[in-house]
Amino acid sequence: MIGRLNEFFGEMTLTEIRGRTCRDYADDRGNEGGARRDLEVLRAAINYYHAENTLDMVPKITLPEKGDPRQRWLTRQEIARLLRAARNERQCRHLVRLIMIGLYTGTRLSAVLNLQWMPNTNGGHVDLDRGVIYRRAEGQRVAHNKRRTPVKAPPRLLRFLRYWKAADTAKDQEGKEIHLRYVVTYGGEKIVKPHKAFRTVRAAAGFGDDVTPHVLRHTRATWLAQAGIDVHEAAASLGLTVEEFERTYSHADPEFQQAAANAF
Repeated sequence: MIGRLNEFFGEMTLTEIRGRTCRDYADDRGNEGGARRDLEVLRAAINYYHAENTLDMVPKITLPEKGDPRQRWLTRQEIARLLRAARNERQCRHLVRLIMIGLYTGTRLSAVLNLQWMPNTNGGHVDLDRGVIYRRAEGQRVAHNKRRTPVKAPPRLLRFLRYWKAADTAKDQEGKEIHLRYVVTYGGEKIVKPHKAFRTVRAAAGFGDDVTPHVLRHTRATWLAQAGIDVHEAAASLGLTVEEFERTYSHADPEFQQAAANAF
């Protein structure tokens, strides 16, 4: 984001940043959602500098309007297709773990990629004894809208996690156990950018570009709403407030209105 912002704003002074400038950036970016996220970073950087050094003039960053919440989610049959494609694509089998963790816990992509087998200060970890996934590092502070609360691993996922942990364990010449550090890896190494592999799997499964890793989180939330899970429990498992959960997911599927439609 900083790279994109610097290309456009890098030669400007703060006094040159106006509403028109921000709108020009959004036009140049060609994606209002992406431009909004970039400009939020610019605003945060300016406000941080102002808090530390006191600016004489703090420009107002004009953001594009928020887009409508994503409506795309996957059925169980579609998830099966996605997993089958990941298993069949030899270079993409590592995505099976990413897909299953994202689906069964609703954890955001970045948190899944940083998930480790042991407590650490860089990312979350899996506690197999308690059956809990801690989605943030010990002592880590996160944005209020990305709380990364702990989540109870469903029994089906927990069985896979135990299997994966055993698969990631070997013994050295002295018989001492050696563990891979990260839960989702490629060739034993941490994955930084899974998007190319995900596009390959998505195409093999017959999906369009509206299916992204974030759709896994949206799918879990939608399934929880469909199942009538208590909104407090559902929201807590996703790291959302009750208001956020109801606003985004309670209307995601017209089938939710079936009881109302048949009331009289």
